[in-house]
Parts: sequence; C-alpha cells; structure tokens
Amino acid sequence: MAAPPKSDGKFPTTEWTLVARLRNDDVEVSARALDDLCAQYHFPLYAFIRQRGLTHHDAQDTLHDFLAKLLRNNVFSDLAEEKGRLRTLLAKSLQRFLINRHHKESQRASNEMSLDEERFHLDSKLKQRYERELGSSTDAPDVNFDRQWCAQLLNRVMQRLKAAYLGKKEIVFTTLQPVLISGGSLRGHDAPELAARLSISEGALRSSLLRLLRDYRRLLVDEVRQTVDSKEEVQAEIAHLMSVMARK
Repeated sequence: MAAPPKSDGKFPTTEWTLVARLRNDDVEVSARALDDLCAQYHFPLYAFIRQRGLTHHDAQDTLHDFLAKLLRNNVFSDLAEEKGRLRTLLAKSLQRFLINRHHKESQRASNEMSLDEERFHLDSKLKQRYERELGSSTDAPDVNFDRQWCAQLLNRVMQRLKAAYLGKKEIVFTTLQPVLISGGSLRGHDAPELAARLSISEGALRSSLLRLLRDYRRLLVDEVRQTVDSKEEVQAEIAHLMSVMARK
C-alpha cells in the first residue's frame, strides 16, 4: 500500500483524503478512517437519527449499529466520481438503515462486531446539545444534517487555522478572528483600533487579513476535499454547504 503524500509542514495534503482511506483495501486503514469520520461527524449523524423520533439511548444504539454496518459492508467502495460526496452517501445510507431498522434487530446487531465503545460513546452532554440546538427545530432532518455537517467542518477549519497561527502570529489570529467569523470584511469593525492592537498600519492590517483569509480558504478546500471523491466537486460542495448555512 502506498504511503500518503508528505505534507509541506504547514497544511496537510489534499490527496490522501478521508474518502480514499475509507475505500482502502487495508482493513486497518479503513478502520482508522472510520474512527476519524466518527470523531468529526458523529453529532450530525446522531441528530439525524434523533429527528426521526428515536430517544437519546435508542439513537446511541442505532448510530453504533449503523457505523458497524458501514464497516462490515464496505459501502464506501460505492463512491464513484459522479456521486462522490461522503455527506450524501452517509445521509442516504443512514436513511435506508433507519427505514429497515427494528429495535430488536439493532440490539442484536450491536453484538455482531466488536467495536471500541469509547469512540461511539455519547454522554449526557451530547443529549443536552441536541436538545439545546435542535430540540425545537421544525426543519427537515436532512436540512439539519447538512447544517450540522457544515458547522462541524467549519469548526475544524477554524481550529486548524488557529493551530497554524500559534506562536508569533497568534495575536494576528485572535485579533482578526471576529472579522473572519463575520464574513471577512472590515466593514463594521474598528479598523484603526485593530491596527493599533497589532501595532501596525491600517494598510498592513488589510494585508494581514488577506493572508488570513487565504489561509482559511486553503484549509476549507482541504477539509472539503477529504469528503468528496474528486477535486472537481470541491467548489460545488462548498457552494452547497454555504447556501445551507445562509438559510439558517
């Protein structure tokens, strides 16, 4: 099995994607990729299940069984370029799973595969988060799934950007993060005050903001690239997810 391409030390490569690892013939590679998938996106999946009427504990059991089924059946091999969005595959697979699910079957299925319980364990904080964020939502489950998926992805981008700016550039990130969160424009922000906080001119402030936006964009593309099967789909996926968040 070929090793993943080496990174430049700043931002991870976009070639060794999550999709590629999920489809890998090496069971250990695909299992680790499933671990990553669970860590990144289990709340959107959990929320999708809860919105189908299941209780917190039934949703936990169902998510466990669903992920076990994905790994057993290797459904990620079905990701072809024309339908290569991981988000879409997961939503459709989970919907089919819920339609065919019976409570007794899901209890029995939980014993069919030995999985690390800790990676799927959802404590009371998860239940509280669902009730706080989606308990009163009237939107369709698939709309909320896309919204939660996007929110999780954007949070990962922000955390990676923050990590990239640790050290001497950390003050630049903390100063300009509110500008980034509000859309990336200095309009509505006190540019002279921000420049003074960084001890630079307003012109230098704008240059720093442009670099921050460029770095954010690179990381966003990298994160989305992990969840689609071809580079050509990246821009379309970003546009879709942004439109979902805009309707919030």
